[in-house]
Amino acid sequence: MDDITIKKWDNVQSLDSKTDWYRYYLEYNSAIENIIEQSDKSQTTVLGIPLLFLIRNSLELAFKYNLIELEKISKSKAIIDYSGRSAHVLSKLHNEYERQVKLIMNSKFATIEFEKDFKSRNNELKDFTVMFDKLDNWSYSFRYPVQNDGITKSFLKDEKINMAEIIPVYIKTQIILKYTIDVLKDDGNFN
Repeated sequence: MDDITIKKWDNVQSLDSKTDWYRYYLEYNSAIENIIEQSDKSQTTVLGIPLLFLIRNSLELAFKYNLIELEKISKSKAIIDYSGRSAHVLSKLHNEYERQVKLIMNSKFATIEFEKDFKSRNNELKDFTVMFDKLDNWSYSFRYPVQNDGITKSFLKDEKINMAEIIPVYIKTQIILKYTIDVLKDDGNFN
């Protein structure tokens, strides 16, 4: 690595100003976009696992951010674990996200168009979440080559993944994750 490359990173960042769920999510999202856009085909085999980790972690951050904001609108405490294994289960976070949104849609009488759009986007998000839970249920497999026993491999011999199938779905799911709060605050989506 040359001095010019290192120099572009020469700036002091205030880390405490970044301790916000949405900020973390956006920074992970930005890193993912940069890796996708800046990498060439020769790098894809060595960037696959780190990219999957970033995508998985960004999903968790997005769910937690949304849940914290959704409970303010729904007036119903979101069920979020911040420690232990269950804190990282994406399907559990998605179920609570879905519950919170439905509470808001029912209490504010969502328009049919809004409900239909949410259902479609949410189904894509749910499928994507389920796939990641199968690959890495407790946010462990993309971080370490073995399970927490130190012996068992994180992935079976026949497990394969094509990043060209993952990336477009990830990009599509970002719409619902980034804009749920804004859409639910817009009175034009309710009767």
